[in-house]
Amino acid sequence: MSNHSNTTPIRIGMGEFIFLMASLMSVVALSIDAVLPALGFMAQDFGVDGSEIQLVITTLFAGFAIGQLIYGPISDRVGRLPGIYVGFGFFILGCILSMAAQSLEMMLIGRFLQGIGASGPRIMVSALARDSYSGRAMARIMSLSGSVFMMVPICAPMLGQVLLWLGPWYIIFATYIILALLLCIWTWLRLDETLPRERRRSIHPKVLWQAFVSVLSSRVAAGYTLVSGLVFGGFLGYLSSSQVLFQQIYQVGDAFALYFGALFFPNLISSYLNAKLVMRWGMFRLVQLTNVWVFISSLGLYLYAQCYAGVPPLMHTMAFLFAIFAGIGFQFGNLNALAMEPLGEIAGMGASVVGAGSMFVSIPIGGLIGMAISTDIFPVALGMAACALMSLLIMHWVRFGFGTPKAGDSVGV
Repeated sequence: MSNHSNTTPIRIGMGEFIFLMASLMSVVALSIDAVLPALGFMAQDFGVDGSEIQLVITTLFAGFAIGQLIYGPISDRVGRLPGIYVGFGFFILGCILSMAAQSLEMMLIGRFLQGIGASGPRIMVSALARDSYSGRAMARIMSLSGSVFMMVPICAPMLGQVLLWLGPWYIIFATYIILALLLCIWTWLRLDETLPRERRRSIHPKVLWQAFVSVLSSRVAAGYTLVSGLVFGGFLGYLSSSQVLFQQIYQVGDAFALYFGALFFPNLISSYLNAKLVMRWGMFRLVQLTNVWVFISSLGLYLYAQCYAGVPPLMHTMAFLFAIFAGIGFQFGNLNALAMEPLGEIAGMGASVVGAGSMFVSIPIGGLIGMAISTDIFPVALGMAACALMSLLIMHWVRFGFGTPKAGDSVGV
């Protein structure tokens, strides 16, 4: 553990701490990906079509976006552990409502509460690591936790599919409740509060407003927040339409989890390569080049699909998507870092505003793509191409702008 004067010693070893942090981070991804194989069954039970059932995915992100603005400031006032327990309380309540849902509207209320709840443990991970470790040790904690977390989107759909073999779709939400309770018990038994009373501080709503103003008044912070929202919007469009894409258009049946999980391997590869390439090329250039790559790949998929009435052979579509996600994998971390560069003095609240802002941009984009897909892949391909093109235009504006940048407004490296 770190001996830095501003860190709090913890009684569990680094290995267990990393695994616990990765587990807390994984609640959000598990809440999204494990439910994907069940969307078709939910649509049948609720009497809705594929374009409406995708709201089960985007509504959770809406709750998560709001939660990002709540838990950070509250945890600075009352401590880290209450944020985890309250978050899991909302999450479990949302799961109970989803299990009992007899209509899509009730399901969406449950999913919104799950999003608000899941954001609690996710936001607390960074705070817990920052409280307990410093410098390279903290960087190692977050890196290793992130590596474990990256396996969840690959494994979660398979878990969902196995659960569907064992029972109806609501068994997935029962499993969520069990996992949430186990994580609560693990946290209660093994993790002590990392923010002592003397380091807690009152957060006035004015501080949040000042963070909003700082982000909006900075061309760099606002611009890269928009770009991050556009990039994630295209990705969210794929997420929300993946069940229709694979199970209805390509009719892969129970193999959905395998195809979905396979497309996250490019993200793993890109995350590994990013650490090496970013030191050589810089964040701006790397994001710019990979955005061009995503645009060309997405437009290529759209044009190629024209030759097959919108439904190319499955393996051809997978190849294009593999290329697209390889490019997207370089962007998320770099865009967040670029947006945060001018916000050093308000880094904590700034991160919440940037994260929530980008998500509020991405949710309607992802929802529109998900609602548009029906019998062909055109909406996914065109949506991703449009998001990549708009991202490139905004990056050009951030870099060169109109007029002179404000003092301290770095354009990114």
